[in-house]
Amino acid sequence: MLENIENISVSDILKETGGTLLCGREDFVIKSISTDSRENGESCLYIPIVGERFDGHDFILNALQNGCTGYLTSKDDTDAKADFAIKVSDTKKALLDIARVYHKKFNCDIISLTGSVGKTTTKEFIASVLDMKFNTIKTKANYNNEIGLPFTLFGINNTTQKAVVEMGMSNFGEISALTNCALGDVAIITNIGTSHIEYLKSREGILKAKSEIFEGLNKDGVAILNGDDDLLITLKGKLPFKTLFFGIENKDCDVVASDIKLCELSSEFKINGEEFKVNIPGIHNIYNALCAYSVAKLYNMSYEEIKNGLLNYKSDGIRQSIIEKEGVKFFNDCYNSSPQSAKSSLEVLKGLEGKRKIAILGDMKELGENSHKYHKEVGEHFAALKCDVLITLGNDAKFIAKGAHEKGVLKENIFSFDTNTEIIKKLKEFLENGDCVLIKGSHSMKMHEILENL
Repeated sequence: MLENIENISVSDILKETGGTLLCGREDFVIKSISTDSRENGESCLYIPIVGERFDGHDFILNALQNGCTGYLTSKDDTDAKADFAIKVSDTKKALLDIARVYHKKFNCDIISLTGSVGKTTTKEFIASVLDMKFNTIKTKANYNNEIGLPFTLFGINNTTQKAVVEMGMSNFGEISALTNCALGDVAIITNIGTSHIEYLKSREGILKAKSEIFEGLNKDGVAILNGDDDLLITLKGKLPFKTLFFGIENKDCDVVASDIKLCELSSEFKINGEEFKVNIPGIHNIYNALCAYSVAKLYNMSYEEIKNGLLNYKSDGIRQSIIEKEGVKFFNDCYNSSPQSAKSSLEVLKGLEGKRKIAILGDMKELGENSHKYHKEVGEHFAALKCDVLITLGNDAKFIAKGAHEKGVLKENIFSFDTNTEIIKKLKEFLENGDCVLIKGSHSMKMHEILENL
C-alpha cells in the first residue's frame, strides 16, 4: 500500500515509536509511506511488514532501488543508499504509532465503527451521509486491520473534516490496537453476532472484544449502539461518556424507525415523522441507515442532507447487489457470511419478485464447536421462509441442507456440492426465466466465481 501524506519528520517518528536512528537526519521530512517495495512516492518511507508468507525486510534493498528514501527495520543492519533508517521493535506497531501521530496533526473528527455484521455497509452509509456537508474520507473497501486502518488515517489532510474508520478483528486485543491508533470522537458497534466465535468462545466474549473500541474514544466522545441487540443494550448507563441507541423494536432508543416498508429493491421508513428511503432491500439495512442518521444528527445535519446522503449509497457490487441477467435476478452477497447475515439475505431473497427463490449458500467459517448447529439454523430459516430451492457448497454447508430438510423441505429441492464448478454446471442446466438466486458464503469459498462464470 502507498499513500502520500502531509509532511511528517523523522524526529516525529522517533518520538512516537521510541525508535533508534541508525543513519540519517532527524529533520528529514517524509512525504509518502509505503508497505510495498514496488511502490514509492516523493520522500518515501518504506515500512517492511512481517507476514505469514513474506518478510518485508527481505525487500528493503528493492524498495530503495525503486525510489524509497528511507525505511524502518526491526533488525540492526543499515544500507548506505538510504537517507535514513530507523530501528523499531515491531514494524506493524510502528505503522500504527506513525498513523496516530500523523492524524493528530489535523483537526479531523474520527468516526470509528465495528460489529459482527454490516460494518462495511454501515461505514458506506455514514460516509455517504456525512459527505453531503463535510469533506469526508473512509476506509477503502474493507481494509480494516492493522495495515489498512493506518493508511486510511494517512489519507487525512488539511481539508479533511471527517474520517469514517472501520475496525475488524478475530481475537482479543486487535481492536484495542486499532482504537488506540485512531483515537475516535465517535465509537459505533453495529451488533454482536457469532462471527469469530471460534476464537472468542461466546457472544459475551465477542462483546468484550468489540468493546475495546471504547479504549481510544475521546473523553468527550460519543458511543452509538444498536439498542435492539440484546447484549449491547446491557451497556446502557455503564459507559463513562454520552451514549446513543438506535433501533426498531426497542421504542426507548434515542433514534427509532417506524412505518417501515420493505420493497423489492429498496426500504422506506420514518424517524420522528420524517420520511427516508435507501436503495437497498432488507430490514438489516434500515439498522445501517439508523446508525448513519445518528452520526449525522451529532453533527447537526439537516433532514435534506441526511435524506440525500442515504439515497446516494451505492453497493460495491459484491455486497447486497441485485443483477438481472437473461431473465434471472441474482442477489450477489458473496463477500462473506455469518448466521446472522445469511438469514438476513434469505429474507431479501424471499422479497424479490420472481418465480423460484433459489439460495446458494456456502460454508460459514470461524464458528467454532457449534458450527454445525449454526449452519442447521440457517437451513431451518430457509425452510421457515418457504423458499423453493436450496443449493449448498462445502462440508459445513451440508448441515444447512440438513436443517432445511428436517423442517420440511423436500430432498428433491436440495442439492449439495463440493465445488463452484459443479454449481455452475447445475445452474446452467437448471435456471429458468424469472428465477431469483441468492449467492452467499464466506470469502474463502470464492463464490464470486459462480456469478462470473454465468
